Amino acid sequence: MSSEVLLFTGAVGALLATAVLLGRTLAKRRHWRILPMMGSLTASVIVLTVATGPFGARSLAVMLAAALWGAVLFSTASLVRHSHSLLATVVSVIGGVIAINAALVAFVVVRFSSTDAPREYALHWLPAMLTGAVKDLGGVRSETETPLWVHMSEDASLLPLLMVVLTGFALSYVVRRGALTRTAGVAG
Repeated sequence: MSSEVLLFTGAVGALLATAVLLGRTLAKRRHWRILPMMGSLTASVIVLTVATGPFGARSLAVMLAAALWGAVLFSTASLVRHSHSLLATVVSVIGGVIAINAALVAFVVVRFSSTDAPREYALHWLPAMLTGAVKDLGGVRSETETPLWVHMSEDASLLPLLMVVLTGFALSYVVRRGALTRTAGVAG
Protein backbone atom coordinates (compact mmCIF):
# COMPACT_ATOMS: atom_id res chain seq x y z
CA MET A 1 0.00 0.00 0.00
CA SER A 2 1.42 3.36 -0.95
CA SER A 3 2.10 6.16 1.52
CA GLU A 4 -0.52 8.27 -0.27
CA VAL A 5 -3.23 5.69 0.45
CA LEU A 6 -2.11 5.41 4.08
CA LEU A 7 -2.23 9.20 4.43
CA PHE A 8 -5.78 9.44 3.04
CA THR A 9 -6.94 6.45 5.08
CA GLY A 10 -5.48 7.98 8.24
CA ALA A 11 -7.09 11.34 7.51
CA VAL A 12 -10.50 9.73 6.94
CA GLY A 13 -10.10 7.71 10.13
CA ALA A 14 -9.17 10.79 12.15
CA LEU A 15 -12.12 12.79 10.76
CA LEU A 16 -14.49 9.89 11.44
CA ALA A 17 -13.23 9.50 15.03
CA THR A 18 -13.67 13.24 15.61
CA ALA A 19 -17.21 13.13 14.22
CA VAL A 20 -18.12 10.15 16.41
CA LEU A 21 -16.77 11.91 19.52
CA LEU A 22 -18.62 15.09 18.59
CA GLY A 23 -21.87 13.13 18.15
CA ARG A 24 -21.45 11.45 21.54
CA THR A 25 -20.65 14.77 23.22
CA LEU A 26 -23.57 16.65 21.67
CA ALA A 27 -25.95 13.84 22.66
CA LYS A 28 -25.38 14.84 26.30
CA ARG A 29 -26.04 18.54 25.65
CA ARG A 30 -28.61 18.75 22.85
CA HIS A 31 -31.82 16.93 22.06
CA TRP A 32 -32.63 16.81 18.37
CA ARG A 33 -35.39 14.83 16.72
CA ILE A 34 -34.12 12.24 14.27
CA LEU A 35 -36.08 13.26 11.16
CA PRO A 36 -35.09 16.97 11.15
CA MET A 37 -31.49 16.05 11.96
CA MET A 38 -31.32 13.55 9.08
CA GLY A 39 -33.02 16.04 6.77
CA SER A 40 -30.50 18.75 7.58
CA LEU A 41 -27.57 16.35 7.18
CA THR A 42 -28.90 15.19 3.80
CA ALA A 43 -29.41 18.78 2.67
CA SER A 44 -25.90 19.72 3.76
CA VAL A 45 -24.43 16.80 1.78
CA ILE A 46 -26.35 17.88 -1.32
CA VAL A 47 -25.45 21.56 -1.02
CA LEU A 48 -21.77 21.03 -0.24
CA THR A 49 -21.24 18.41 -2.94
CA VAL A 50 -23.19 20.19 -5.68
CA ALA A 51 -21.55 23.52 -4.83
CA THR A 52 -18.03 22.06 -5.12
CA GLY A 53 -18.43 20.55 -8.60
CA PRO A 54 -19.90 21.08 -12.03
CA PHE A 55 -23.67 21.20 -12.46
CA GLY A 56 -25.63 18.91 -14.76
CA ALA A 57 -25.97 15.14 -14.70
CA ARG A 58 -23.56 14.99 -11.77
CA SER A 59 -25.94 17.09 -9.66
CA LEU A 60 -28.79 14.64 -10.28
CA ALA A 61 -26.56 11.73 -9.29
CA VAL A 62 -25.50 13.56 -6.10
CA MET A 63 -29.11 14.33 -5.15
CA LEU A 64 -30.19 10.73 -5.71
CA ALA A 65 -27.23 9.37 -3.74
CA ALA A 66 -27.80 11.80 -0.86
CA ALA A 67 -31.52 11.02 -0.72
CA LEU A 68 -30.82 7.29 -0.63
CA TRP A 69 -28.13 7.77 2.02
CA GLY A 70 -30.48 9.89 4.14
CA ALA A 71 -33.30 7.34 3.88
CA VAL A 72 -31.10 4.37 4.85
CA LEU A 73 -29.45 6.38 7.61
CA PHE A 74 -32.85 7.45 8.98
CA SER A 75 -34.01 3.81 8.95
CA THR A 76 -30.87 2.71 10.77
CA ALA A 77 -31.19 5.50 13.33
CA SER A 78 -34.83 4.57 13.93
CA LEU A 79 -33.82 0.95 14.51
CA VAL A 80 -31.06 1.70 17.00
CA ARG A 81 -32.77 4.51 18.88
CA HIS A 82 -34.19 2.27 21.61
CA SER A 83 -31.75 -0.65 21.44
CA HIS A 84 -29.18 -1.52 24.06
CA SER A 85 -25.77 0.05 23.53
CA LEU A 86 -23.84 -2.96 22.20
CA LEU A 87 -26.59 -4.05 19.82
CA ALA A 88 -27.19 -0.45 18.77
CA THR A 89 -23.50 0.05 18.04
CA VAL A 90 -23.25 -3.10 15.92
CA VAL A 91 -26.44 -2.34 13.99
CA SER A 92 -25.44 1.29 13.46
CA VAL A 93 -22.01 0.34 12.07
CA ILE A 94 -23.56 -2.19 9.68
CA GLY A 95 -26.37 0.18 8.71
CA GLY A 96 -23.93 3.04 8.23
CA VAL A 97 -21.73 1.00 5.92
CA ILE A 98 -24.80 -0.11 3.95
CA ALA A 99 -26.05 3.50 3.70
CA ILE A 100 -22.73 4.81 2.40
CA ASN A 101 -22.16 1.95 -0.05
CA ALA A 102 -25.73 2.06 -1.37
CA ALA A 103 -25.50 5.80 -1.93
CA LEU A 104 -22.17 5.62 -3.73
CA VAL A 105 -23.30 2.69 -5.87
CA ALA A 106 -26.37 4.73 -6.85
CA PHE A 107 -24.12 7.70 -7.66
CA VAL A 108 -21.85 5.63 -9.91
CA VAL A 109 -24.73 3.79 -11.60
CA VAL A 110 -26.43 7.09 -12.47
CA ARG A 111 -23.21 8.88 -13.40
CA PHE A 112 -21.22 6.23 -15.33
CA SER A 113 -22.18 3.73 -18.00
CA SER A 114 -21.80 0.03 -17.32
CA THR A 115 -18.88 -0.17 -19.76
CA ASP A 116 -17.03 2.65 -18.01
CA ALA A 117 -17.72 1.30 -14.51
CA PRO A 118 -18.44 -2.45 -14.58
CA ARG A 119 -21.08 -3.23 -11.97
CA GLU A 120 -19.31 -6.32 -10.59
CA TYR A 121 -16.75 -3.97 -9.01
CA ALA A 122 -19.40 -2.02 -7.07
CA LEU A 123 -18.08 -2.94 -3.62
CA HIS A 124 -14.67 -1.53 -4.58
CA TRP A 125 -16.02 1.89 -5.53
CA LEU A 126 -16.07 3.33 -1.99
CA PRO A 127 -12.40 2.60 -1.16
CA ALA A 128 -11.42 3.72 -4.67
CA MET A 129 -13.22 7.06 -4.37
CA LEU A 130 -12.31 7.74 -0.76
CA THR A 131 -8.64 6.76 -0.54
CA GLY A 132 -7.50 5.41 -3.89
CA ALA A 133 -6.78 2.07 -2.22
CA VAL A 134 -8.39 0.12 -5.07
CA LYS A 135 -7.09 1.00 -8.50
CA ASP A 136 -8.36 -1.88 -10.67
CA LEU A 137 -12.06 -1.27 -11.26
CA GLY A 138 -12.32 -3.20 -14.50
CA GLY A 139 -13.07 -0.30 -16.83
CA VAL A 140 -11.61 -0.55 -20.32
CA ARG A 141 -9.27 2.41 -20.70
CA SER A 142 -6.14 3.13 -22.66
CA GLU A 143 -2.84 4.04 -21.01
CA THR A 144 -3.30 7.74 -21.82
CA GLU A 145 -6.78 8.06 -20.29
CA THR A 146 -7.39 9.07 -16.70
CA PRO A 147 -7.88 5.94 -14.56
CA LEU A 148 -11.48 5.19 -13.58
CA TRP A 149 -10.82 5.54 -9.83
CA VAL A 150 -9.42 9.05 -10.40
CA HIS A 151 -12.39 9.99 -12.58
CA MET A 152 -14.80 8.66 -9.93
CA SER A 153 -12.99 10.53 -7.13
CA GLU A 154 -13.06 13.79 -9.06
CA ASP A 155 -16.73 13.38 -9.95
CA ALA A 156 -17.78 12.40 -6.43
CA SER A 157 -15.80 15.30 -4.95
CA LEU A 158 -16.69 15.58 -1.23
CA LEU A 159 -19.60 13.11 -1.38
CA PRO A 160 -17.89 9.99 0.07
CA LEU A 161 -16.01 11.91 2.77
CA LEU A 162 -19.09 13.87 3.86
CA MET A 163 -21.16 10.70 4.00
CA VAL A 164 -18.60 8.83 6.10
CA VAL A 165 -18.10 11.69 8.56
CA LEU A 166 -21.78 12.60 8.90
CA THR A 167 -22.80 8.95 9.23
CA GLY A 168 -20.38 8.56 12.13
CA PHE A 169 -21.69 11.74 13.74
CA ALA A 170 -25.40 10.96 13.31
CA LEU A 171 -25.31 7.34 14.43
CA SER A 172 -23.04 7.97 17.41
CA TYR A 173 -25.39 10.77 18.46
CA VAL A 174 -28.46 8.51 18.18
CA VAL A 175 -26.83 5.56 19.99
CA ARG A 176 -25.55 7.76 22.84
CA ARG A 177 -28.84 9.67 23.10
CA GLY A 178 -30.72 6.37 23.36
CA ALA A 179 -28.39 5.17 26.12
CA LEU A 180 -28.84 8.42 28.03
CA THR A 181 -32.63 8.24 27.67
CA ARG A 182 -32.68 4.65 28.96
CA THR A 183 -30.45 5.59 31.90
CA ALA A 184 -32.70 8.53 32.79
CA GLY A 185 -35.77 6.28 32.50
CA VAL A 186 -34.29 3.71 34.88
CA ALA A 187 -33.16 6.37 37.37
CA GLY A 188 -36.49 8.24 37.30
